[in-house]
Amino acid sequence: MSRNTRLSRRRFFTGVAGTVGAAVTAAHLRSGSARAEGMAAEASDPADRKLLFVVCASGGASIIDSVLPVTTDELPEGSDAASLNVYEPSRVIQPAGSNIRCVAPLSPLDQLFFTPQYSIQEFVEAHHAHMTVVTQEATSVNHAVAQKRAMTGAGINRGRTIAEAVAERHGRGLPLANCNMGSGGYLEPGDDRTLAGRARGEIITNPRAYAMATHGSRGLEGIPGAQQLLRARGIREQLDDASPFGETYRNAPLRERYLSMRRELGPMLEEQDAITKLMLTPQDDIPAALGLESSPMADQVRDALPNLDKDSWQQQGGMAFLLAYYGMSCASTIGVGGTSFDGDTVVSAPLAFDFSHTVHRTAQGVMWSRVLQVVSGLITLLQRHDYLGDPALGKMWDRSLIYIATDFGRDKLRPATSPDFYGTGHHLNNGTVLLSPMLVGNRVFGGVDPQTLLTYGFDRRTGEAAPGTVMREGDIYSLIAQAMDVDFDGRRDMSAALA
Repeated sequence: MSRNTRLSRRRFFTGVAGTVGAAVTAAHLRSGSARAEGMAAEASDPADRKLLFVVCASGGASIIDSVLPVTTDELPEGSDAASLNVYEPSRVIQPAGSNIRCVAPLSPLDQLFFTPQYSIQEFVEAHHAHMTVVTQEATSVNHAVAQKRAMTGAGINRGRTIAEAVAERHGRGLPLANCNMGSGGYLEPGDDRTLAGRARGEIITNPRAYAMATHGSRGLEGIPGAQQLLRARGIREQLDDASPFGETYRNAPLRERYLSMRRELGPMLEEQDAITKLMLTPQDDIPAALGLESSPMADQVRDALPNLDKDSWQQQGGMAFLLAYYGMSCASTIGVGGTSFDGDTVVSAPLAFDFSHTVHRTAQGVMWSRVLQVVSGLITLLQRHDYLGDPALGKMWDRSLIYIATDFGRDKLRPATSPDFYGTGHHLNNGTVLLSPMLVGNRVFGGVDPQTLLTYGFDRRTGEAAPGTVMREGDIYSLIAQAMDVDFDGRRDMSAALA
């Protein structure tokens, strides 16, 4: 066997995976031995299980520049439209049958440097029936702090992230119950050390290649048979204990955690053939010598997310779907990044939504379009396919909730000399978008004061608008938790928004 042939899997892995292996190891070390014990326990009932998808809109996705715009003719008498972030009536669209309106697609001038492949209008037209818009005011304008608070509800549930809480409730027996492809504060674990290890996040840095990290030997030529591999692994266990390192650090918690994960998670993923089920790489791009196969669902994913093979953002959406479809995960977090190209065309703003510091409306339009394109593709997949491929379990969408999480809002004011609204700072006041058949859809909870453009809250039980009040991170967290059957002390009753 030639050197080139022997290294074919390594070269393939390096080409598509980057640092996947390192990320997997790091996540394993954080996860703890309790996670392995949880995987060995009886699995939660698939009929009862619910699925959470957190979509991270990093940098301040402004609700008044997407689905809660204010028009110039709605301003009180005496207001200065030139100094407020308001739109001409022609720039605001309300699709037929929708109670939710939105900002019109970017003008040709706005698209001078960035070319969205989708629009907010298309999304609202297609999905308004399941859209729940909830006003909110954050408690920090620091990116990392605000992002983590968006995940933990500002610590309302013992500091657990909403993904951790859902994974603990619905992820018993799942090998990768909580997967995180986000960044910054969204990637941070919660603060509850009593959380079951199985509910802690598994970090996935490269979804297109993650499948390769789920098997220790597939794709290698000349490897021994299953029995010889099992024997070799047994000898490795003995050597680990007999080595000077093993003797010195025999009872070290990190070593115990690493070994428990290696013993439990690795075999479980291999038995479930995760390397095939999660393989997003097209079959034609996999060297035949490796003997590997693309996921049986890859074509369906590619149909809903057509740029899957070259867009890492769409790959995150595809991986989140596959993890849920095959019953490996019940909570996935995905996060849109900075600049992205489609050939020579720039389709994503640098710094994501935070590029609003430079050019507000263009950045908001481009990034909302980019986020919602993947959310739309994910919804399409969830609506088309039965959970675990079993018609008796119904469509995946019926048990799913998508939470578009963002840091904070953006400034409501603008210089009168800035007609195109160049540059905004961070602002606490904002809102968020949730999508689920488990929530009251086609509805805005709360509203916007046309004089200040500040959003205000609503009565949590009746849904009546309540000017002068604000909703906080804990309200959003409680609403998601209530819909997902996650109970905890201090959970707020958000029944007004439950279907």
